[in-house]
Amino acid sequence: MAYDVHIFRGRNWWEGTDKPITEEEILAVNGVKRISEVSDVNPQNGVAVRVSGNDMFSFDKAIIILRKGMLDVSISNEEAIEILRPIADALGAVIQGDEGEYY
Repeated sequence: MAYDVHIFRGRNWWEGTDKPITEEEILAVNGVKRISEVSDVNPQNGVAVRVSGNDMFSFDKAIIILRKGMLDVSISNEEAIEILRPIADALGAVIQGDEGEYY
């Protein structure tokens, strides 16, 4: 099961951001690449899933979506959050989960 975390500059992700993260900023982070499509097959039922969009990026194993000046990432475990730490640090941002916890 996936859980969403948000990388942003502000107090709480649901209140929005004080200083929106821009496309240029995210692309300036070492290791971040723009992607236009992600596809995979659900191992439990064999259904192929494809997602495409203009605001998608990859970093290590993470797929990141830029929305409303924040980065949204679905993770499968807390270890995955540490993959995101270099992005947050480079952007002067914080990582917060859907339930309000900071990482």
